[in-house]
Amino acid sequence: MENVLIWPKEYPLLIKGLVEQNGAFILDALEAWPACRSTNEDDGVCTTVLPPIYYLAWLTPLEPFEECYFQHISEYDEDAQAYISAVKSHYYDNEYTPESLVLMLCQRLEKYASVAAQNTIDTPLSLVDLFFSKRYFTLIEHALNNKSKLSAKDTLALWKEVDFRERLSAFIPESIADLDTLSELASEKVAAGKDYFTLLTQVSPDVDSVVLLEKALLTHLRKKTAKQTMAMRFIEQGATGVLADENNKTAFMWAAEKGFVNVVETLLAKQDKKATDNLGNTALHYAVFAKNESLMVLLIKAGYDFRARNKEGLSCYRLAVSIKANNLVKCLERDFGIKELSPEGQFDRIKKVHVLHAIVTILLPLQLFFFFDETLSIKSELTLGLTMTAVICFFFATTLKRCALYPHIKHPWGLFVLRGFSFISLIAQIGLASIVVLAALSDLV
Repeated sequence: MENVLIWPKEYPLLIKGLVEQNGAFILDALEAWPACRSTNEDDGVCTTVLPPIYYLAWLTPLEPFEECYFQHISEYDEDAQAYISAVKSHYYDNEYTPESLVLMLCQRLEKYASVAAQNTIDTPLSLVDLFFSKRYFTLIEHALNNKSKLSAKDTLALWKEVDFRERLSAFIPESIADLDTLSELASEKVAAGKDYFTLLTQVSPDVDSVVLLEKALLTHLRKKTAKQTMAMRFIEQGATGVLADENNKTAFMWAAEKGFVNVVETLLAKQDKKATDNLGNTALHYAVFAKNESLMVLLIKAGYDFRARNKEGLSCYRLAVSIKANNLVKCLERDFGIKELSPEGQFDRIKKVHVLHAIVTILLPLQLFFFFDETLSIKSELTLGLTMTAVICFFFATTLKRCALYPHIKHPWGLFVLRGFSFISLIAQIGLASIVVLAALSDLV
């Protein structure tokens, strides 16, 4: 259905009266003004007549190509249109802006037809919405100062204009037509992670702000379009980031995954450093996922355990390697001395250590065999040589075991037994070598 706005033939007389401040003209125009209503015609056209103040906001009918809810049709002649155009030109030439001209006309009209009364009339387009679409914020204040009421929808729309919030707040809650509806809608907006918390506290001072803020922060950070500035608004209002989603992933972890350094730094003191989600990831893991070096360094210096592994068995170092975050790997190695082997490398390291212990263990029975062989003439040399070999093998095995790269994972019990036998074997071999050395010294004496 086509929406047509009728510009009454009384409009030029109203303009003339307002410009000349002629009360008789103004009253005549208002008395003859047609009823403000919308009428559905048989040809599928809906014609509408609005209160006078709406027309003042436009001043002249819009052209068909100009974006508007209505198609504008005037009932007055070209002479009247020329007069109105001349009035506009006169005021614009005298340093009036479109907004200041409309404000002046509305202020003069207020004495005869209040903006509050005109705003109460049910129309397809609200007066505040019209002013807002034209960015006439002074006109909105004029309407509110003269006891006009804001609908919940218009209030939410105005709240999006960040620079107007402080001026709008001066009229809340007195100028709100339906506080309950606005409170409900604002609560939904906050729960959806949008910046309506301050508005909500103004219309509902008793609301449970802590829960709403935590939900708002979590919801916002889960969005792909999340912004650090918006998250900081919730934090400044009291959110702590400890609330977790259905996967036990806290808002703090989401912030780390987004790479929001300021958010993480602000909330850091309020977090459980051992907290993990259902995948076993800590906030440090998510900082690595974000490939954010400064964030990872911040968390490690704050005390997050770089050895903590997720359910895939990945520490922050191994995770950085797996996602090919080379800058993080270099940072961990250079600044923190952190380096870990791959699963294959860990297996090789364990194998090397215990092969050396096995060699030490095997050398004892071999030495005993040679030691008690009466036919062997170089048993002293063999004993000393094999003992030195055992000492060297045991030394390297111990060094590899104590190295930071050695995997700290649960070993089979048999390997513990092997290391025990290796130690006993080494002591026994040193004892045999001592006997050989003492015997050689006694022969010399």
